[in-house]
Amino acid sequence: MTMALPRWRVAPGCGHRIAPGGRRPADDAAWTGVVRLLLAWLCALLSGAGLAQTVDPLRAVANRNGEISASIAATVQAVNEPAKALAELRRERIDLEQRMRWVERRASVQALGQEFAQTLREYLRSLPTAEQAVASRQRRIELLATASDSQLAVERALHRLEDPDAVIETLLAKAHPPVSEEERPQLLRALAAALRQQSELLQRLAAEQERLRKTLNEAGEMADALLLEADAARQELTELLFWTPAPPSARTLAELGPALRWTFSPSHWQESVALLRAEIVRQPLWPAAALLTAGLLLALRGRLRRLLQALSPAALPADRYKVRHALAALAVTCLLALPLPLLMWTAAGPLLRAADSQEFTAALGDALLVVGRLLLALLISAWLLDRRGVAVRHFGWDASLVAATAHGLRRLTTVFVPLMLIAAMNGMAHAPFANEESLGRVALGLSALTVALFFLRLLLSGSALMRRFREYAPRSWAVRLRPVWMLFLVGVPCAVAALALAGYIVAAGYVFSRLVHSLFLVLAAVVLYGLMALWVQIQRQRLACERIGVGAGEGRPPGAAGLAAAVAPAAAGVPRPRLDIAALGEETRSLLDFVVTLLLVGGLWWVWRDAVATLGVITDYKLWSYTEKAGGKEVTHALTVGRLLLAIVVLVITGIVVRRVGALLDIILLQRLDMQADATYAITVMTRYAIAAIGIVAASRLLGVGWEDVQWLVAALGVGLGFGLQEIVANFVSGLIVLAERPIRIGDVVTVGDVSGKVARIRARATAVIDFDNKEVIIPNKAFITSHVVNWTLSNQIIRLLIKVGVGYGSDIALVQRVILEVVQGNADVLPEPAPSVFLVAFGDSSLDFEIRAFVDALDKRLRVQHEINQGISRALQERGIDIPFPQRDLHIRSLPEGLAAVVGSGAGGAGTGR
Repeated sequence: MTMALPRWRVAPGCGHRIAPGGRRPADDAAWTGVVRLLLAWLCALLSGAGLAQTVDPLRAVANRNGEISASIAATVQAVNEPAKALAELRRERIDLEQRMRWVERRASVQALGQEFAQTLREYLRSLPTAEQAVASRQRRIELLATASDSQLAVERALHRLEDPDAVIETLLAKAHPPVSEEERPQLLRALAAALRQQSELLQRLAAEQERLRKTLNEAGEMADALLLEADAARQELTELLFWTPAPPSARTLAELGPALRWTFSPSHWQESVALLRAEIVRQPLWPAAALLTAGLLLALRGRLRRLLQALSPAALPADRYKVRHALAALAVTCLLALPLPLLMWTAAGPLLRAADSQEFTAALGDALLVVGRLLLALLISAWLLDRRGVAVRHFGWDASLVAATAHGLRRLTTVFVPLMLIAAMNGMAHAPFANEESLGRVALGLSALTVALFFLRLLLSGSALMRRFREYAPRSWAVRLRPVWMLFLVGVPCAVAALALAGYIVAAGYVFSRLVHSLFLVLAAVVLYGLMALWVQIQRQRLACERIGVGAGEGRPPGAAGLAAAVAPAAAGVPRPRLDIAALGEETRSLLDFVVTLLLVGGLWWVWRDAVATLGVITDYKLWSYTEKAGGKEVTHALTVGRLLLAIVVLVITGIVVRRVGALLDIILLQRLDMQADATYAITVMTRYAIAAIGIVAASRLLGVGWEDVQWLVAALGVGLGFGLQEIVANFVSGLIVLAERPIRIGDVVTVGDVSGKVARIRARATAVIDFDNKEVIIPNKAFITSHVVNWTLSNQIIRLLIKVGVGYGSDIALVQRVILEVVQGNADVLPEPAPSVFLVAFGDSSLDFEIRAFVDALDKRLRVQHEINQGISRALQERGIDIPFPQRDLHIRSLPEGLAAVVGSGAGGAGTGR
């Protein structure tokens, strides 16, 4: 029995393993043979059938020893295969290190030209990838598991042989025919010798299996180390290629003709078609299914369009439209855009799987795979913006506003996709290097210019899109910042085209591909925002319809058929679901903005995640240096452009989170905790302060600003506190105390000094109070801590009314008390507990003074209840003939001037009352 492990196939001149798609069948057969042998040996050791049915014990042990010897030989042979693979991996690693040292030496010379760029591309293409290592790693894991099980079986067999007498007795007991007494001594000696030999063979087998396991582990570790070094080398080579120009020359123009002939050669296309046909015949299942699906979608295209219209809100009753109809419309949109990309992918798969693919065939397969995804995204976008699409029918976008965009997008697709196909075919790893430097760069530059022309036609001042925008929203950001949008959306593709034509083909392809991905990601974020907002609006309209129905059904008399008829049109007149962002409410819009912005930032980071390393020339540029102490030693650090940009990103994200965290906490967390509004407000404000502090500290650390750098600022602030800033700090600290201790809350009615009103906002420095004249009074927070404050609604809303009433002398006191108490108790807003009371509290100058004490459950009822009680008391006393006196005074004149006394005396005498 023989055992073989796979040999790594090395590409000529590259020194790297062939991808899983290019494995030879012999390699898989070798790995399969090893696994089968070890599994067979494992089953043989674990099964005891051989010993249980033994006829001749000595022959059975001898046969087992022969099997073990064969397994030893096979295991020794099996070890050679991973050992060879390990040696090959070591050689590849050494070769990679030598190549990278050569690259570093050449890069340090700064003489980087076209030949150097071509060499870097060849090295980059020869690097092993993670995809190539997946299959070999999986086979190695399977072999390790099988070898480990076999090793365990050997250990169990050795454990049984530790007591050879028991094994011999077992063998003799099962011998048939039984061993005679004369033969027994000789057979015992022979069995003992054979079992000793078996134990030695098992020990040798265990040692060889351990060596196989160690070799496999070393090969795995070496493969992982090689993959890590290859990733680091790929990053370094990509960074060098990113900034290594290959400027156009006469040679570039000369290579353009051969590149065109290579791309459009009829023989190449015929060969690819023949290879595609042969591969489909060899593996027809998936291509046939894909072709059938594409044909079915093309045949049902008319029905899909009608279904797209039938799913719109205008085609459904208002109460039946749900957000699932919008999701179904999105699915139909994807189906309408799928047939052509599906055909491209169907052709790409067999071309890439073909074992004897030539350069053109492999390049065509890769290009079809990549451009198919681009075409699918473009077609989906065009159908979304169609007059019958989701944007118009479901999101309520203006039809004339998006019609021009959809038309321009379809025209762009007819030119942009073929150019990208040519650029991809000539820029892939399988294409000749001269093609990439000639036709590849030209096609990429023209593709970028096509995108720039598309946005230029959209954003021109006289375009249909901008005219409609000026009519629809003349003060919107889309109109006011039109030059900025044009500079970015037109200038960036033009810059990419300039990079490609100048020779920075890698940088141009990298930036352009990620810009296209970013644009589609922004469109996806807009669609997601529309779906979320549409769902919220549908839920609100459903609740409004339910309230209309409940209000129509409650308390309706049996004969109120007319009322039902009146309510039905009102319910039917509920507007159809049409997205209106302005009607969503500030908190809902804030939450939607926060969620979509967070997802969009995460998606953009995923698209540009490797740009930090690739743009290292820019991001590693040192702006200034700073020192900090670490372990008692001063360490110098450099502030680079990358750290500055990262600090700006941290501050921007912090600002967004601080602005949106209130709605997020309120909707997701605080409403579930059943907390009071003032407590949720305090938690929200403190959370904002904490997030702002964390963001500022994180950005400061990125900028190299530590505590030791701001000590002087803290000292200056300390001096300033002693002069003019102490009031500001005192108000800020008082605001924190107010939020934590909560002596006043949002909505409380307070009296501070001579100001009374309702608390509207609590800010870092001051609190806004709306007084009873509806004026906003700004009160420093310090006043709520250090001054006398009356909070009318701190613990409860119950307020006592103190009303004074006077009656004339001679009135029946008991009757007056009873009448007043009846009036007070008859008011529905007066609380029964605490019970109202009426007392005679004083004998006034002209009246008997009674005092009424009553309680109401809200401050805003105070004046109204007091008015109603006074009005009721006046009416009740008047009905019973009890007078409410007014103040009276007796005037006694003791002396007057002579002239005035004579006049008064004559007047009094004339009246007959003189003295």
